Amino acid sequence: MGEGRRRDLTPRSISASQSPMAPPRANPTHHPRLALPLIILLLISAAAGDTSVSTFSYPRHCPGLPAASDLPAGGGPALPTLQLSTGYFSGGDNVFGPETSSQPRSFSLLPSSVARTANASLLHVSATLGVSGGRRLPHYGLFGRNLFEYDGQARHFRPRLPRFTGPRGSVIFGLEGYYSTASGELCMVGTGSGRAADGKPVHFLPVVLRLGFPNPANLTRSFVTGRLESVATISPMETVSLVAYAEEGYAYAESASCPPPPAGRLDALQVFEGRNFSCAHLSSTLKRPFRLDYRSGSESTASSLGLHQRYMYVNRLQCKDDGAVRAYVAFTNQTEVSRFMLGEKAVVADGFWDRQRSRLCLKGCHVVNPGPSRADLAVGECGIGMSFWFPAVWSLQQRSFAAGLVWNTSLKSGEAIAAGSSLTTHYYRGNLAGLKYNYTKVDEAMKHYEKYGLNKNRKGKFPDSSSYRDLVFRFFVQKGGGSGYASPITIGSKLFDGNSLVVPDPFSHHVTTEMKQRLINVSYDIYYVGNWSLESFHRRHISAEGVYDTKTGSLCMIACRVLNVSSDCEILVTAQFSSLDAKVAQHVKGTIRSLRKKTDPLFFETLDIASYGMYPDKVDESIWRMDLESTMALISMTLACIFIAVQLFHVNKVPEALPAMSITMLVVLALGYMIPLVLNFEALFKNSNKQTFPLAGGGWLEVNEVMVRIITMITFLLQLRLLQLAWSARSVDVSKAESWAAERKVLWICLPLYIIGGVITWVVHMRFNHSRRMLRQVVQIKPVGHAFWEDLVSYGGLILDGFLLPQVIINAFTDSKVRALSPGFYIGSTMIRALPHVYDVFRRKHFVPSLRPSYVYASPHDDLFSLAWDIVIPCGAILLSVVLFFQQRLGGAFFLCSKNRKTREYEMVSTVSS
Repeated sequence: MGEGRRRDLTPRSISASQSPMAPPRANPTHHPRLALPLIILLLISAAAGDTSVSTFSYPRHCPGLPAASDLPAGGGPALPTLQLSTGYFSGGDNVFGPETSSQPRSFSLLPSSVARTANASLLHVSATLGVSGGRRLPHYGLFGRNLFEYDGQARHFRPRLPRFTGPRGSVIFGLEGYYSTASGELCMVGTGSGRAADGKPVHFLPVVLRLGFPNPANLTRSFVTGRLESVATISPMETVSLVAYAEEGYAYAESASCPPPPAGRLDALQVFEGRNFSCAHLSSTLKRPFRLDYRSGSESTASSLGLHQRYMYVNRLQCKDDGAVRAYVAFTNQTEVSRFMLGEKAVVADGFWDRQRSRLCLKGCHVVNPGPSRADLAVGECGIGMSFWFPAVWSLQQRSFAAGLVWNTSLKSGEAIAAGSSLTTHYYRGNLAGLKYNYTKVDEAMKHYEKYGLNKNRKGKFPDSSSYRDLVFRFFVQKGGGSGYASPITIGSKLFDGNSLVVPDPFSHHVTTEMKQRLINVSYDIYYVGNWSLESFHRRHISAEGVYDTKTGSLCMIACRVLNVSSDCEILVTAQFSSLDAKVAQHVKGTIRSLRKKTDPLFFETLDIASYGMYPDKVDESIWRMDLESTMALISMTLACIFIAVQLFHVNKVPEALPAMSITMLVVLALGYMIPLVLNFEALFKNSNKQTFPLAGGGWLEVNEVMVRIITMITFLLQLRLLQLAWSARSVDVSKAESWAAERKVLWICLPLYIIGGVITWVVHMRFNHSRRMLRQVVQIKPVGHAFWEDLVSYGGLILDGFLLPQVIINAFTDSKVRALSPGFYIGSTMIRALPHVYDVFRRKHFVPSLRPSYVYASPHDDLFSLAWDIVIPCGAILLSVVLFFQQRLGGAFFLCSKNRKTREYEMVSTVSS
């Protein structure tokens, strides 16, 4: 039976059809990115048929590990998995393209079967090797979302610009070979398919994989290294060097010793309180980058260890259930991290989790690069001590969720490099019940609070201690450019995570007492990007704490900023919030000023900041307003459609009304319905790039918009029908010459008025558009397109408001008493044009305006809106309706004091066909 299971690799070559490789049994939940490539590889292998390389034999390329027959599956000690979930490679540029920092290279080895053989020291292995030239990294950078990148040469952050990179090479290999449990060597042969970096397909590329597993792995032998060599005779792949952090068979050294943390850092959170040690939980708390602090006399330690990088990443962390921990730690100036990163400096370490003191103690060794390839890694000198813990007390200068120390065990001075993690409560999911905040600068902030008159009473109601969302604001620097974001860390004794209260119990007696106080201790995190001193686009993180006055909405804080080798805590941040019921666009006004003398090198000019926005409650009201306006727009257009239908019924009952109607008026109305359709034609159809979102009250803004466009189309068609009927009736009218003469007089009066209005609109646009640009430059927001044609469209709304003017003029010239327009049509249409201005008055009084208002109804893009226009336009429209009402009863020229005027009546003339 053993002979029947033997895989004879000696005399015959291995082909794709003969390969016994089975589908990988790796857990797909652990490697979701490899699922699709594996399926593609299996399909390619199945379609390959009998394709083979006659010279591609296992004995020729792996003579040191002779093939052996498989043994039947049975009991025995557990076999090594030989899995490498992630690693780094160099070389192979002709297939995988050149390496870039934004798309680091990686590989993974996933065995599908590991079987015993007749040779006790050999294991028969089938595996899948995935090699990728890089892909866009999910950002785990220092500041959350990937908005900034670190410029190593200029040594500051800059805004991250969009990157457009070509496709990266990626090949998946199906391999088969043997692993020696005695030497730790693995040799496999097989072929791979995929796509090269230049986009060309790669088919059945024959390769030989040679890996050396440390056996056993330990602190000084922590890496799996090897080569992937191409044996193709045509277009061979350059040799690829591989390196990965060993994942199994690790022998831990003696327990590391941890010195006590520095003074003030003795308290540590019990992150595993009430539950067993969890490697996954520990790894998640240490995954964020640590910023290294080289102050406090740590220069000698940094020099002895060769460290000068800004950040430290605990890149690969593995543990045992008893608390033994090992890790690969990289030091770099980059703010991005890959699953296995080399960094400018690296350390391998192992140790244990101290349950009693709730801290991690490690001892480590330098990682060196003795070979020409970046993947040629080895372990060098040891003598590095590392410890990590989770501070239980935060303060102005210590707000790291995870803290650490790095030191040289050979130095007797005991100096250590401090490290603080950028992990915040937003990313941590665990027990924070013991976390407290220690205010240290409140007394100093109080002095400035009184000095700058921030205690003066102001009218209105301001955010209180329970209004976290109201105290968060984005700001713009009014001079010099720049913007930032400020959010509370603590309000009184309450620690916040976004909108969530972290600690303590919000219903405790202490917290209830704080809510009744006027002055409340607060602490903030402030991020700012802009021109600070002479550095452009340098992202600054400012930690601040002080007092907030709930009666005046005044905030006064002392702030600290971290510099390269020191910190500056002589900074004053003041801000005044607008009242909750204020109808102003400016939400916050404040300053960031230096308390140092102008001769001090750390002095900077005062930064005036402003926030233009709304309180969250006002935002909810604004959403409700948009929903209301979308409904009002729908009702308004529906009524317009109904009123035109009423006029169509009217002209059927009163045939003499058609020739008496002003063609100019009907054309103006038709254009008023056509122009919105042209400008918003895409709204009639579903745009795949447009997102639908629910609004307050359950309305759907986009659905209402589409309905408005559909009804506008129907109204426009009815208006065209009315125009066509009037034109036809005018053409067959017995007095058509007189009618057209009157229409020409209407045009001679209306057209100059419309043209003069257009010229005035252009002058006003040119005069005030410069002011708009200056405002945008001050607040540093993205310019909103405001072209002349938009002002022209708004002016067109004014023409529509006076749509009855041509009808009034033609009635005056013809002195007609014909009821050309139905009262339902002209009175209803007048109300439709006047109501938006009435609503605009209501909106100005009850809703907070913003710099970028989103008006669905009574929009400035559709008409002219201001306090004056909201009075003039409705009064003018109603006046025209009143005049028309009397014209249709007393005669078109009733208001002219002429004794000889004649009232013209349209008579129906019957025509007899001969």
